[in-house]
Amino acid sequence: MTGGNPAGMKELLDTFGLLAGAMLDDPLLALVNVVVWLDPLWGNTSEVDEGDSVALALSITRRAFPDIYAGAVERIRSGASESELERFICGAITERGIPLDDLEFLGYGIPLTGVGIVLDDPDLYTARPDLLPLVELFGIHPEPDQYTVAVPDATYTAGRIIANSLFHEADARWQQVGWALAWLFSCTGNTLIDYDDESLAEIPPLSWDEDDLAFAVELIAETEDIIQDVNAGLTLLEDHPDLLPDLSDNVQRVYKAIAKHRPKGKNDEPRIRLAWPPVGAGAAGAAVADPELLLVRRDAA
Repeated sequence: MTGGNPAGMKELLDTFGLLAGAMLDDPLLALVNVVVWLDPLWGNTSEVDEGDSVALALSITRRAFPDIYAGAVERIRSGASESELERFICGAITERGIPLDDLEFLGYGIPLTGVGIVLDDPDLYTARPDLLPLVELFGIHPEPDQYTVAVPDATYTAGRIIANSLFHEADARWQQVGWALAWLFSCTGNTLIDYDDESLAEIPPLSWDEDDLAFAVELIAETEDIIQDVNAGLTLLEDHPDLLPDLSDNVQRVYKAIAKHRPKGKNDEPRIRLAWPPVGAGAAGAAVADPELLLVRRDAA
């Protein structure tokens, strides 16, 4: 060390050491020292700068995930880089059931992704041409260069009726087709599946409090389970195109029943008993009772 006053610097360092030793000799001050070391945000009542993603993440994890916060502080004390800290926090929160790729998303509430679709959006069929054989059964026929796709009246009602019918089938594979239709017509009852990201953005986000967090974890887990069934149902129809005529027949029965039905209230719709053949039975398994007996009105149930 050149220049300056080495003796004065030594005295200053010795003073710091003396003060630190005196503080540790006092039980209360020693406890304060431990708290500050382990919990640097303790007593911090100032607003967190939303542009500082790490500070925001520490503030949120301190409330919602104390153990993740402790792990992050430990890494900060060990000299972890910001990117290492981000990987740790994102990975730890993802393991808790909240998928997270970027700390910046934390400031907007619990990050949720809508996986729903919009049937009148032409871009849907460009991205998912595999859906065309299925939607065409319901009278949806996308054309090139369309600004919007025409969706016949009562399509969503028909889709919901058929999905509900399939849910009551003993064969789990037909139930999976029911989930595929429920996703297609946005009637699963799960917000993340019934809404796309654009529509989901209009719903107030969930906060990081205990109740919202528990609900979000349950909602995301349910979404993953349902989407597995949706994909399995779509794969079944792709692997067994012989099931499409049976599905088409029931779609037409439902449309006819809806046309004949005179609703008595806003949510009133026909109750229809549909028959579904065993998977692999083909058209030969589609025989049903007298069509006149298929229509059962809700008020007659």
